[in-house]
Amino acid sequence: MHTSPVLAIWFLLCLLVGGSGAARAAPGAEATDWEVVAADLLRQPGFKALPIRIAASTGHAPAEMEVGGGRCVLHLRTRGNPVADVLLRQAAADDRLVWMQAILVHEIAHCWRWQGQDAALQQFAALIGTAGRDSRRLDEVHQRMRDEETFADVAALAWVAQAAPEQFEAMLGAFGRLRGNFTLSAGAHDTRAALDRVRREGFAPGQAPFDAARALLADTGR
Repeated sequence: MHTSPVLAIWFLLCLLVGGSGAARAAPGAEATDWEVVAADLLRQPGFKALPIRIAASTGHAPAEMEVGGGRCVLHLRTRGNPVADVLLRQAAADDRLVWMQAILVHEIAHCWRWQGQDAALQQFAALIGTAGRDSRRLDEVHQRMRDEETFADVAALAWVAQAAPEQFEAMLGAFGRLRGNFTLSAGAHDTRAALDRVRREGFAPGQAPFDAARALLADTGR
């Protein structure tokens, strides 16, 4: 998909510090087929209507969603990427598959959140384009990106709560470790306040995961 820079925004799971010595693969680390896991997820009823295609690309962040022009591209950079191994090690070996799924649902949540919002997306992209010349706009961009990453983390956990409830606490802990690691997550990606709220309050029953996440974040009176 070719999109105008004004109409496309990229959402990363991790904000990575370039050249960090922490991003090294463990000896003997096994390659995992993220593309297969992503394709299986996108065939699920809750996701298959979303206009997402999967693309392999280059770069540091293992997973990233490009949103623009009414479509979404899930960029995966996991093959031979030591950062992907570091990311996987935030969860225990027995929880790795659900952890991979939760990471991918985080990215899918970005696509879901912007469906039917092309005008708002264009305004947001324009704001990002001018923020470097205006500190107030830069502060607004940072806050909106934090809101975006917070929603995506909470949405991924809401999905886990329904799809794999027996592993919910493990996934909450894995997100906490990820967001507390400032080599992997920083700035807008520090969602620990929202993770604490999920731990305290949980999700209302009877809602689809993304709706449950939105309801939790909107309900400040709980």
